Amino acid sequence: MKSAALLALGAAALLFAGCQNVNTVERAQPLAAPTLVNDQRIVTDQSLSRALKVVSINEAKVSGDLLKIQATLQNTKNSDRTFKYRFEWIGEDGMEVSAPGNGWRVITFQGGEVRAISAVATSPRVVDFRLKLQES
Repeated sequence: MKSAALLALGAAALLFAGCQNVNTVERAQPLAAPTLVNDQRIVTDQSLSRALKVVSINEAKVSGDLLKIQATLQNTKNSDRTFKYRFEWIGEDGMEVSAPGNGWRVITFQGGEVRAISAVATSPRVVDFRLKLQES
């Protein structure tokens, strides 16, 4: 009888070990004043859009004149998920500005986790961006 109870307890522990969500605590009245970007979303992968939510996009200027973009993303699933992302930079003439080392980056989210990703343009000619996301 005792071994059956231990076996059941062990099975329950294994079952719940894979379900790791993230609990977060933050200030109830935030002091930060982000400059939010009104964004347009082009969805080509419905599965990805259900698994990864873009919560907000924030922009700032750093080093005087370089555009910095921060995207807050949320894994809407209860399980760990891995995604790829990259930022593409656009000049005021509407042309893409190449940036060295601007390849895909991999990020893993725990179930329900909210995280920010960011990048800084490498040229002051950059006035806009595109954020591309893929399921890994």
